[in-house]
Amino acid sequence: MKKLSKKQKLIGFIAIILVAVILAIAITTNIVNRKIGNEGYLSTTANAGSNLIANYILNGITIGGITGKMDVLNTNDATATAEDIAKGKIAYARGERIVGTREPSLSEISGNETENTKTMDKYGNKIVIPAGFKVVNPNDDVTKGIIIEDVCAGDENTKGSQFVWIPIGDIITDNNGNTVTITLGRYTFANEGKETLAQSAENWNQEVAIDNIRELSSTSYNKGTAKNLEDFTQKALLSAGYYLGRYEAGDALAINSPKGGTLDVSNPNNPITCKSTVYPYSYVNQKDATNLCQNMYNSNNFESDMCNSYTWDTAIVFIQNFSGDENYSTQSRLQTSIAKCGHATNGSLYDVRCNIYDIAGNTFEWSTETSSSATEPCVSRGAGYSVASTVSKNRAINKTSYSDLCMGFRPILYL
Repeated sequence: MKKLSKKQKLIGFIAIILVAVILAIAITTNIVNRKIGNEGYLSTTANAGSNLIANYILNGITIGGITGKMDVLNTNDATATAEDIAKGKIAYARGERIVGTREPSLSEISGNETENTKTMDKYGNKIVIPAGFKVVNPNDDVTKGIIIEDVCAGDENTKGSQFVWIPIGDIITDNNGNTVTITLGRYTFANEGKETLAQSAENWNQEVAIDNIRELSSTSYNKGTAKNLEDFTQKALLSAGYYLGRYEAGDALAINSPKGGTLDVSNPNNPITCKSTVYPYSYVNQKDATNLCQNMYNSNNFESDMCNSYTWDTAIVFIQNFSGDENYSTQSRLQTSIAKCGHATNGSLYDVRCNIYDIAGNTFEWSTETSSSATEPCVSRGAGYSVASTVSKNRAINKTSYSDLCMGFRPILYL
């Protein structure tokens, strides 16, 4: 046998190495192709960079040799619409993204909302819940008195304060669609209790006099007037209601019943609250009481103020229509001494209609009305424990400096 030259030996050695490399590449390619066949798509010039894998393909569907493993819920039979889904919530149906538009129910409102929430009662009556408040009695019927409570709308002094929604307009009262109309306005009340509209809110600027008493947007007397009467009437009409303090304003810091000459006497430096079992805020003149109510809350979502004649009179009309007490405007005092807010002298619950307390009891309450008397321009409303002849519709006049144990006041909210 002819002996191979060194050159031939080198060529043979190189050939053997090349065969080994080719076999290694073939084996590796086969393994990779098998793996890609199971989990992904073999990259070619046409699909270079593709991320297609079995989990991206519907179960049972084969693409390029890859059988899908992805299970997807079929939503083609979905019947829900945006109106069926809570406002702001997102759902997917029939291949579409749906953003809910349904206003939450009364019980769904937590009090942590950052904006006012529109909702309805069971008959479809409109209600607006202020940001930071929750509903504490979701009876779902405005005629019974919807109560809201401060969760985080104010500070630690106002936390827990409660207000009652006074609806205005055509109020639906049953499933048959029957309505009762509550007009926001100033009223006179006959001896038997029947109300007569003297001035509607739409005509607030006419400054109609009732017993020489007007609701003025401003006055030269040194007394408080409504924060912005036109703003109040327009917003209340647009919202179809406003909120009346469930109780008289309470002194958030009083630790004893207010008594002249003690440190527990209410004064304009103490914050107010609107809660049961606290002592009513008294020994305060009309102007200071107005300022306390107007500064009770500082919110971009709603306003606080002291009761004006529209809020007081319309609340009585609301009570007379829906509490079963058609003569409540003539209800005389129900207590003979000062009591905690929402309670009688003996501690039992007393004088409550549609979840509103003490319109005809406990203290007289300052309003923003103005009398025609230069010496007594301030006006109080309702019945107080100290005068037996006074009734809930009562209007009385006093000096700007007047304050007493029997004089209190009540805040309102409007949106």
